[in-house]
Amino acid sequence: MLRILLVTQDDPFYVPVFFRELLKSDISSKFSLTGIIIQPPLGKKSLKKLFLQMLNFYGLFNFIELGIKFVIFKVLNYIAVNIFKGKFPGVFSVEHIIRKKDIRIFNIKNINAEESLNFLKNLNIDVVFSIAASQIFRKGILELPKLGCYNIHTSKLPKNRGMMPNFWSLLNYEKDSVSAVTIHRMNEKLDDGGILVQKEFNLNPHETLDSLIRRTKKISAEAFLESIDLLDNQSVTLIENDASNASYNSFPAKEDVLRFKKKGLKLR
Repeated sequence: MLRILLVTQDDPFYVPVFFRELLKSDISSKFSLTGIIIQPPLGKKSLKKLFLQMLNFYGLFNFIELGIKFVIFKVLNYIAVNIFKGKFPGVFSVEHIIRKKDIRIFNIKNINAEESLNFLKNLNIDVVFSIAASQIFRKGILELPKLGCYNIHTSKLPKNRGMMPNFWSLLNYEKDSVSAVTIHRMNEKLDDGGILVQKEFNLNPHETLDSLIRRTKKISAEAFLESIDLLDNQSVTLIENDASNASYNSFPAKEDVLRFKKKGLKLR
């Protein structure tokens, strides 16, 4: 049975959808979950930069609404995790879900640090999966697991590499009405490396971005379990993730959001 390490980030809204869907199944019969690393969500961004980025993206009204919801979730999560040790109704964070299942959480903020690598080497890991991890994996961690590191990306790679792939897929719906959830082997380039699983789905321009992200998180859980079966059965045939056909996107600017809305598309 494969020994799996998951690396994710502290996102209260979308990443928990993946874990809630994944943990509906009896994962203990499919693989051995060694533990989970929950990274801070900011990456290298300062709070000020993140604040302005979110404000420009969502607009004032939605930003205030989400801000209030974020604070409420944080308070309830503190109660759920620190007082009730996860045994509290609702879902307020990835950690809240994990505590309910008594899965090990490793307190590792920098997965590329030498002390982190030394600790992880002792776990005898077969595969590392990035579930929206907020750090770029460097050579040390990429070479650590026996079968490699894999990433879940919510676009039809090699298209829409980079940030917010669901936004760009929906924005360019007229050019390609089919998107996908892709699981690819990681290397030191962003969203590069051979494709293990790619599950296509139809885009719907009447669906909000919020709904699309949630839908792709559920599909991601299905793709993840499919990839585990392939890796466990040593049925790995990687499809080329052709960089010459790739498109790259950064986080949407205010002008991109205006174009999105002009098309009648909705964020929430």
